[in-house]
Amino acid sequence: MSLIQGYVLGVAQTADLVLAVSDQDASLRAWSKEGALVLEMQMPNKKPAYSVAAQGMLAAVGTRGGGLFLIDLSSATVLHALEGHTNNVWSVILDGDEVLSASYDKTIRVWDTVSGACTQTIHAEAAVRGLAANEDWIVAGLSDATVRVFDRASGDQRHKLREATGWVMSVALDNMYMVSGANDGKVRVYAVPSFTLVHVLEGHTATVSSVAIEGDSIVSGSDDKTVRLWNAHTGAQLRVLQGLSHYARSVSLLGSEIVSGSYGKSVRIWNANTGALKFALDGTEAAQPITDVLEALELDAAAAAAQEALKAALANGDPGELGRCKLMIIGQGAAGKTSTVRSLLGMKPEKVHISTVGVELRRTSAELWSEEAFDSGFKRQAMRAAALRMRTRKRPTLRSRISRRASSMLPGRRRLSAQTFVAEEEVELVAEAEVAQRFDIAEIENMAGKTQSGQTISFTIWDYAGQDVFYTLHHIFLTQEGVYMLVFNMNELLQDTELALDYLSFWLNSVKLHAPKAPVILVGTHYDQAFDSLQAVEAILRNDLQALRGVKLVKNSLQKVSFFPLDNMSTAEDRAVELRNAVERTASKLDSVSQKISLRWLKVIDDLMMLDCDHVPFEVVQELAEKYHAGDQTDELLKYFHELGMVVHLRTTDTLHDKVVLNPQWLLNKLARVIADDIHVEQIYYDEKLSDLELDDDFKLLRDKGIGTFALLSFLWDDEEVAYLLEFMRDTMLLSDWAFSEKLLRKSRDDGPLYLVSSLLKTARSDDLDAKIAEMDIGLTCVLDFSEFFLPDGVFARLLSLCAQYSGDIGSRKHAPQLAGRQAIIRFGLSVFALEQIDDKIWIRVEKDSDKPASTLKMLVSMFQGARDAMFRGLPWDLLLQSPKNPSILVSYDDIVDAFESGVESMPAIGTKNAKLADFVPFFEDGSLKEDEEENQDGTAESPPSFPLSSDLQYHVFLSHKQVEAGDACNLMADKLISRGLKVWVDQRADGNLSREQMQNSIRASKCYLLFLTKTVFGSRSVCMELETALQAKRPILLVHESDPNRVGFANFSTYPKTAPRNAKHLFREAESMPFQRRLYLAQGFYNELVARIEGAEAN
Repeated sequence: MSLIQGYVLGVAQTADLVLAVSDQDASLRAWSKEGALVLEMQMPNKKPAYSVAAQGMLAAVGTRGGGLFLIDLSSATVLHALEGHTNNVWSVILDGDEVLSASYDKTIRVWDTVSGACTQTIHAEAAVRGLAANEDWIVAGLSDATVRVFDRASGDQRHKLREATGWVMSVALDNMYMVSGANDGKVRVYAVPSFTLVHVLEGHTATVSSVAIEGDSIVSGSDDKTVRLWNAHTGAQLRVLQGLSHYARSVSLLGSEIVSGSYGKSVRIWNANTGALKFALDGTEAAQPITDVLEALELDAAAAAAQEALKAALANGDPGELGRCKLMIIGQGAAGKTSTVRSLLGMKPEKVHISTVGVELRRTSAELWSEEAFDSGFKRQAMRAAALRMRTRKRPTLRSRISRRASSMLPGRRRLSAQTFVAEEEVELVAEAEVAQRFDIAEIENMAGKTQSGQTISFTIWDYAGQDVFYTLHHIFLTQEGVYMLVFNMNELLQDTELALDYLSFWLNSVKLHAPKAPVILVGTHYDQAFDSLQAVEAILRNDLQALRGVKLVKNSLQKVSFFPLDNMSTAEDRAVELRNAVERTASKLDSVSQKISLRWLKVIDDLMMLDCDHVPFEVVQELAEKYHAGDQTDELLKYFHELGMVVHLRTTDTLHDKVVLNPQWLLNKLARVIADDIHVEQIYYDEKLSDLELDDDFKLLRDKGIGTFALLSFLWDDEEVAYLLEFMRDTMLLSDWAFSEKLLRKSRDDGPLYLVSSLLKTARSDDLDAKIAEMDIGLTCVLDFSEFFLPDGVFARLLSLCAQYSGDIGSRKHAPQLAGRQAIIRFGLSVFALEQIDDKIWIRVEKDSDKPASTLKMLVSMFQGARDAMFRGLPWDLLLQSPKNPSILVSYDDIVDAFESGVESMPAIGTKNAKLADFVPFFEDGSLKEDEEENQDGTAESPPSFPLSSDLQYHVFLSHKQVEAGDACNLMADKLISRGLKVWVDQRADGNLSREQMQNSIRASKCYLLFLTKTVFGSRSVCMELETALQAKRPILLVHESDPNRVGFANFSTYPKTAPRNAKHLFREAESMPFQRRLYLAQGFYNELVARIEGAEAN
């Protein structure tokens, strides 16, 4: 074998081999991990080789002039010459059945390893030097000093990162971080998937030519003749590997081994844990047939391989398919939902009907279909991850011989070979001494011989009560992910078709609203009584159930019907076998079931469930996540498990964020004590403790008028987590504060806080309220029209809650709202209006002599939009206006706005009549009724007041923010404050690029400084400079924070004092931050308070 001739520009490694390519001799070489040279071959085009990637016994090599070759290492033969690039190929990746390549011809190409065909071409706009990818993203380092991030499926560009100041020479990517190395000598670390910069690693003194990442470690090679090891989480430099005589141009990291290639015409293998040099290879080593390496590997003990694979999977937090599905059982009360669950679980039938309260949870698996205790899935998925690693060592075919280049490993498919792995102690998921005790090593070997499709799906069954009173509660827990099972009584469908179809339509529409892509299985019960009527039932469903349109229906192909008939009274344990099979088949097709998540996430949940408690503080979850190096993903992992129904965690307020419900049944049971049906109301009524605490009158008030006392709610919740439960019901609009006195209560009770639970009024009727509405002298009327789809249960009740809360906040507390199930009369100060739900419409009628009726309508529309966006997002609706001159004329709000803009005098109304535009002018006296949809409009017609400024000041307030997270919000805030008479400085209103000095002078010329808090605001150098200037100038500092969890800048409030500069931490003790409000009915109070704070601000 010959000495390496030329620079080593590319290296790669697998568990068994080290590979390197060199330019002058245009060669690929491979060594065993013991340093024996097992392969040497020249590239077919005899051009300098620049890049290499490896998977098992497969390699890809890129060369000068666009050459790209796929090589079988076991036979040293070229499988494919991949033709398409027209310039040097500087980076290649092998990933499953695909090769990804990057070239100076400004393209990235994806190739099929089996056929050699190019399947995708991405135009990068500049020469591509570095390439990395995972299941979702392709990342490229470019000659224009940018890193481009592309969607892997579509090839569309999603991010353009501009932090580098020279060529980006190399990139690496895993499931947590993206790393880049550039000509400016810096290594940059970005969070995935946001691609926000989290670390700049400084230490190299020349170009960083190559980077690699695995687990918690980053390796970088530089022209400063060093290789450096860094901690990916903290950015700390761990080790400097020295001794190179020339530039370190390529690096690879796999387990405890670092491989580097340099201009010194050599390849070095280092121990990542100690920094010790193991081998320096130059091509003159003793030769060994590559087949000997393969034969030696086969001699490894299977049990040892399984254990090492398990240890590696645990240490790296390998991703695996969770295989968990939420099965939601819905339908009319007494349709047989709970009996259907019993049939699924092989339980004996219950002859006596048992009514479900709220929602009942059970757990099972498709393997046994019997009720099981909760299992986080951690143990099973850890064993599957280990088996997956082992399976990659068995190389029977090209497709299973895969273990790609370490420097660009993908989450879910990286580090697949089972090799000895030494993990840092602090990321150990299971103590090494416990591994063999806790896991069945033999079962891992067995699993390694099976296909991945052998995954067993676990189900969390949510049995939703069918009584009407619970419907408003269900909207909180109907989620996008999972399978829906809609149960109906076939006898009732045949005998009372119209009513049964109404219930089926309600549930199908609810599913389409909350989970439009979720599969639905229809189950017809009482098969024993309707066995000869299946076709009659089928005809009704297909011909008369219009709500089936647009539903992803799971059909019964065996019996050729659209539903699955079931006899729940049968004693046969397999009475639901066909239904089970349908559920399992359907669930196996869901992306959420096959989605891969890190074992670190599962270990967090596993440890939490071992606590065996209903709920824990958020900080407990945070500590566990940090222990397993997932601390920066705590909110993300909780959101994932929340959607699966495994935990409940809301983020909209600090109270909600700080509580994680580990047992959702606990929460459901608490809510069902307040929102209860008649059967369970009786149980509470006869509870002796109710009388002992003198709460009988309180309970009657709750049931009759929907008004609850704090004492009663505390009793219903057993004095447990009352503050959290109140906040949960407020946030989901099940409850609102009731600021009005109640004569029926004892004086001592009336002095305490009262709450409105408006959904309890659903069936309440009031003849007196009917008469009062009929007697009103109506001025302006508008209609919230849902007839295009349907009006979900709970919309009207939540609108009542918001109205009652607002009425108490702004008006005299002597005029309590008059409420019933589908109607109300409410007063906002001097404005009086009626609400009525009639079929699929909500009518809003304002009394003629009300103050500012158009403003009242605008406020009510804003409240509805707030309720819609919070609980019924995606619900189609239209706003209709009724002519003040002719009540029979209705027009669409959007149509009349278009007509006004067109300058016409009349327009077609709904139906056969025409409308005069002049009649509708009063609706627009306060601007747009849909101001919440038009955030830049203020709607303030009056001249703003004037707020004086001292002669040395130019502005009342300077708005400081991070543009990408709060630019729109601060622009809107500036508009609102200016319309209220304030002079505001915000960078979006300034001309040209501002210098640091100009920004500082503007702060000194402002009465006060407002800091808009968002997730990474303190990561902005500009913001920190502005804040420092404000502190030095002793300007009063006001705080406002993002309050919408759906916005990119949202973060838990505790994030801000933790990440704030040291000299600014005192602000969070001295100043109360205001949550930013966009909705009109909340924004008015927000801006009134903000203006008052600005006006009252005094210099320190």
